[in-house]
Amino acid sequence: MSLMDSEDKEECQWELELLEVNSLLDLLRLAAASSSIAVLIEFWSNSLNERVIGTFANNYGAAKPDMFSYTIYKGNETRSFLIYKADEGGEQFNFSDFLSAGSMTFPLIKLSREPKWFSERIKSYEGRK
Repeated sequence: MSLMDSEDKEECQWELELLEVNSLLDLLRLAAASSSIAVLIEFWSNSLNERVIGTFANNYGAAKPDMFSYTIYKGNETRSFLIYKADEGGEQFNFSDFLSAGSMTFPLIKLSREPKWFSERIKSYEGRK
């Protein structure tokens, strides 16, 4: 039995909160402020019928749940990195296939399918509305 098989069979007992932010720029600010290495995860969500880009946040203490912060992104870029730069001229981001000196570069990991933990939580949040 593979790890995926066992994951698909068990229910999601992992304490994880979903936090939807307003924009990709908000998500990049959050990732830039993280004290750990931030990786962005991208997947098509069948539950939302949208493209999702997100990142895991530190759990800031054992008593608090982990957080997956995400945003809906309507663009169609297919590059491998998101470059974020903030300076006195303002904030900007762009997608790239290369690292960028002088900017924060976040790897963009593309998943082949929506993670079960995401779809289960989205369904449970939808049920509360």
